[in-house]
Amino acid sequence: MRKGTIVPALFLILLGVYLLLKELGIGIPGWDIIWPVFPLAGGLASLGNYVFGKRRDPDQVFFGVAATLVGLAFFFITLGPLAYEDLRTWWPIFVLIGSVAFLAQWMAARFRDWGALFMAFVAFVVGGAGLAITLQLLAPETRALLPKLWPVLLILGGLMVFLRGLFGRRSK
Repeated sequence: MRKGTIVPALFLILLGVYLLLKELGIGIPGWDIIWPVFPLAGGLASLGNYVFGKRRDPDQVFFGVAATLVGLAFFFITLGPLAYEDLRTWWPIFVLIGSVAFLAQWMAARFRDWGALFMAFVAFVVGGAGLAITLQLLAPETRALLPKLWPVLLILGGLMVFLRGLFGRRSK
């Protein structure tokens, strides 16, 4: 059996088993509860393809980590303890997931992808600030000041481009 047919075959078998159990009236969770399995499975498949595949692309690590963590985050909603309304407070978690995914991509690129490291840093700062604001961990004056500091991201971006030009790989 070829490797490329294993994942689709397993998907069809599992989907068939699930639909058969639903048709037979066996009490299993509905799509409204189990849908996060799709980003979770896609992320795990991408990570597996990176680890076991012939072509090791750090982008696979970014997608794999991001999709896996997003699936797990939504399971916290569909299975509890959170509800969809809680996303008004917890939305910065998704920005922090992006930060972790960029950091994993940077590590998969053998610590050479400065753009991924920069994006990890920016997402961490934005997600952390967003979480601090939504959880009301900051004083009101600080919460009012933070949105005015967005030009700092441009300054950091310029520094990152500068450093990348200074220390990045040179083409021959």
